[in-house]
Amino acid sequence: MPQPYPLQRVLFVQKAELIDQQKTLVYQQLTDALGPLAITCISSPDAVEARSHFDAVITPTLPWLPDLLHRLDSYRWLHFLSAGVEKIWPMDFDKHNVLLTKSSGVHGPAMSEYALGAMLYFAKQFGRFHDQSQQRQWQRTWLDELTGSTVAILGLGHIGQTIAQRAKAFDMTVWGTLNHPRPMPQVDQVFSHDQLYAQLPEVDYLVVCLPLTPTTHNLVNQDVLAQLKPGAVLIDISRGGIVSASAVLQALDSGVLKGAALDVFEHQPLPETSPLWARSDILLTPHVSGTTPYYLERALDIFIQNAQQLALGQAPITPVDVAAGY
Repeated sequence: MPQPYPLQRVLFVQKAELIDQQKTLVYQQLTDALGPLAITCISSPDAVEARSHFDAVITPTLPWLPDLLHRLDSYRWLHFLSAGVEKIWPMDFDKHNVLLTKSSGVHGPAMSEYALGAMLYFAKQFGRFHDQSQQRQWQRTWLDELTGSTVAILGLGHIGQTIAQRAKAFDMTVWGTLNHPRPMPQVDQVFSHDQLYAQLPEVDYLVVCLPLTPTTHNLVNQDVLAQLKPGAVLIDISRGGIVSASAVLQALDSGVLKGAALDVFEHQPLPETSPLWARSDILLTPHVSGTTPYYLERALDIFIQNAQQLALGQAPITPVDVAAGY
């Protein structure tokens, strides 16, 4: 059993434009939950005294994070404010001899609402009616509904499970994928990724919320999208590089996809020359599906839950799996 992990000195790291508005919440939320702590808040590597020691560092995956960590004498635990940690792997700092945790679950409420909103956007043709209202046109049409339709969720992590729960509230049939399939609440059938491909001709909505790893890069490609039911909708809230943009365009042009809601892209910001822009069948948003006024509060709460587990000598609830890459 792990030994209890005492927590006394905490370093909170944030961008310069955010640090002043966030540090009061950091002090209040951490000390209310964990008792007296020595908390230092910084927004640049040289803002911390050289050779300092901290029990925990709470940080985004900022490009200057390695410079900061090399400046410290020691630190025992890195907690990332993001759920995805793909940016840390090329960074030059020790990832094997310190505890790494992430903010898994922080995006669940916001991103599940985005996913259901995107389904409704296409089912109820909100884009078309918005355009008609701008042109003062009164033109009625029959609409689809989510009830009875099938959604397949690639990745049943915290986000995928929350999407499943909310899709069930719309009386949808919910399928999902796990690397090692097992029954899950609110999910009618759980498949491996390979097993799901045979079911794609029955899928009305395909939601992608996987981590980006070498095995998931370009996972949703032309071969996968070609298997979908004609008129299906793709919703990508994962990481850029998992869904092939060229495959999406081909599927839209061929009619396999009726629409696509895309929030993430392999190259961000999306270049102005991208053919994804200015299409009526694409709902394009600038990587905002996980944003919420409650983001930091939820990320700190995940840190607190991990700290409480560690104080009891138990394993953290949201560890980074270094071998798996997420």
